[in-house]
Amino acid sequence: MAAGQATAQTFTATAISQAAQQARRDVGRLSRRVDNLLRQTVADGPERGAAAVRRFRAEQAPLARDLAAIFNGGVSEDDWLLIVPTVQLDLVLTMQPLVVRIAPRLDEIEASIKDPLPKLEGLVGEDPEDVVLMLVLASLGVRTDDPALRANLKDDGALAGALRDTTAALKTRRYGLANLELERLMNVVVLPRNVETMAGGSRDRQRAIYRTLVLWFVPFVGWSFFIARMLAAIYQARDAALPTLR
Repeated sequence: MAAGQATAQTFTATAISQAAQQARRDVGRLSRRVDNLLRQTVADGPERGAAAVRRFRAEQAPLARDLAAIFNGGVSEDDWLLIVPTVQLDLVLTMQPLVVRIAPRLDEIEASIKDPLPKLEGLVGEDPEDVVLMLVLASLGVRTDDPALRANLKDDGALAGALRDTTAALKTRRYGLANLELERLMNVVVLPRNVETMAGGSRDRQRAIYRTLVLWFVPFVGWSFFIARMLAAIYQARDAALPTLR
């Protein structure tokens, strides 16, 4: 009897491992597509902002659906942590006490595809760092019209430094550098202390922020998808109504 139980346990573990390995391969293939989208979005920055926006909108849906399909049918939720890149584990483990599902469901993806890119209006003359921070907040589903919130976030020295360097890269149209600085900025923005600030101490709002973040698959493909979306939104704002970013 003991031998039979051991055999069954070994088989189950092996099966889980094989499913996780296949999912890792599938995610890796899709991650390369996401990375290529980000590279094209960066390259379009100086002259082709509208093209970058159109491309992101066109490629967003198939990428998001293909990624979501892996986690809603291809692999057990028990195996998800085996697929998360090591660099994102701290973020995922931070979400666990809040009971945040680290991959969105298909219906959540379909709803997100219909959402417009984050947009700001009526901010001519606004400080460019505040504009960038407001676009970050809008991308996380956080209200953008609270100066006190922005001031509290900028009291974090690491966040303020990353925000300053991100804005400088955007203002000088060095979009490859802006890509790197946006990743640095986002890694600080989603630290627990700053998520708590954005949520005003509410656990429900913290969950909502993380759920919005998860829509862009940060736990599984890193920041590439999120930053491609951010850059497209920045180009759109720069070319339409926010000359402060030019």
